Amino acid sequence: MESFHWDQSFVTGLPEVDKQHHRLVELINRFGDLVTAGKSLNLEDLETVLEELKNYTVYHFREEESLMNRIGVDTRHVSRHLDIHCHFLQEITRLRSGITPENQESAASLLDYLSKWLAYHILGTDQNLARQIAAIEAGKTPADAYLAQESKNSEATEPLLNALTGLFRRVSERNRELIELNTTLEKRVAERTEALLKANEQLEFIAMTDQLTGLPNRRHALKSLNHYWIESLRENTPLVCMMIDADGFKEINDKHGHDAGDEVLRQLAGCLKNAVRTDDMICRLGGDEFLLICPNTPLAGGMQLAEKMRSEVAAMRVPAGNSGIWRGSISVGVSVRSETIQSTDELIKIADSGVYLAKQRGRNCVATVCTTADTTQSHTG
Repeated sequence: MESFHWDQSFVTGLPEVDKQHHRLVELINRFGDLVTAGKSLNLEDLETVLEELKNYTVYHFREEESLMNRIGVDTRHVSRHLDIHCHFLQEITRLRSGITPENQESAASLLDYLSKWLAYHILGTDQNLARQIAAIEAGKTPADAYLAQESKNSEATEPLLNALTGLFRRVSERNRELIELNTTLEKRVAERTEALLKANEQLEFIAMTDQLTGLPNRRHALKSLNHYWIESLRENTPLVCMMIDADGFKEINDKHGHDAGDEVLRQLAGCLKNAVRTDDMICRLGGDEFLLICPNTPLAGGMQLAEKMRSEVAAMRVPAGNSGIWRGSISVGVSVRSETIQSTDELIKIADSGVYLAKQRGRNCVATVCTTADTTQSHTG
C-alpha cells in the first residue's frame, strides 16, 4: 500500500525533475512497505532500501543544482534551495542511525519524515523553482522571476501540506483489508481537506487580526508591508508608510483605567479606517501605535492623506470613564520608499522618526524626515 500517493499535483513540468521525483516516491513506498508489513522489521532489507534511497537522493540533488546553475536561477533561491537539500540529508542520516532492533519505531518516524518532507518540498520549493524557470525562459530576468514568486508565497500552504501528508501516513498504517474501502476513503480525504481549508482560513484570520480593534495586527502588518515592498521594487512604484501615535493615550489609561483606554483605541481605529482609501491598509501594531501602508503613493500624496486623517481625528471626542474626555489627537510620521532605503525595517524607522518630530512640534502633527523641514505640516490644538 502506498505510503506516498503520487498524483498530478506533484508534476512540476520539468521532465527530468519529475522523473527523478517519481523514482524517489517509488523508493519511499518500498521503504513504507517494509515498515508497515505487520511483522518484525528486517533491518537488513531496510538498510538496503535506505542506502539506495540516499544514493539516488544525492544524485537527484546534484542534477537539480546543475539545472539551477545552467538556467541561471537567482542566487537567493539557489542558496536557500541548497540549504534545504543539505538539511534533508543531515536529518535522514540522523533518523536512520536511530533504527535498531530495540527501537524499531524509529523506522516509522523516518517514513513519516520522508513522506512529509518530499510532499512539502515538491509542492513548495520545487514548484516555486519550476515557475521561476518558466518565467526566465519566457524572458524575465532571474531577479524578477524570484521576486514574483516571493510575493506570491503563502504561509497557509505549510499546515495544509502537513495535514495531507499526515493523512497519507495514517492511511499506510491501516490493515491491507481496507484497500477495498478506497472509494469511501477518497470521499473522506476530500471532506477532511475541505474542513482543513476552512479551519486554516479561520485560524489565519484570527492570527492576523487585532482582537481589540478588528484591524490587521503587527504580524499581518509586517507581512503585508514586505509584500508591498517587493511589489514596489518590481513595478518601480512609490510606497508610503506611516506611523501613527495616539496623543494623550497614556494619561487616559492612567487616570480612567484600561477599559476607557480600550474604548479610545476602538473608536480611533474606526476613525482611521474610515479616513483612508480603499487600497490603503491601516493596522494596529500594539498599544497606541498604528501603521498605515499606502501602495502606489508618492510622498506628497501621503502627506495629504495623513493631514486628512489628523483633521478627522482632531474632531473626535471620546468619553473616558465617568468624567474624562479624550480629545482626538494623533502624531503622524510619514516615510516613502527611496533608493537610499534598503529594507522595510528602515522604512518604519524613518516613519517613526517623523512621529518623534511631530511630538517635538507639539503633537497633533503630521511630519516627515524624508525631505527638508519645509515639507513638515504641523497643527496644534
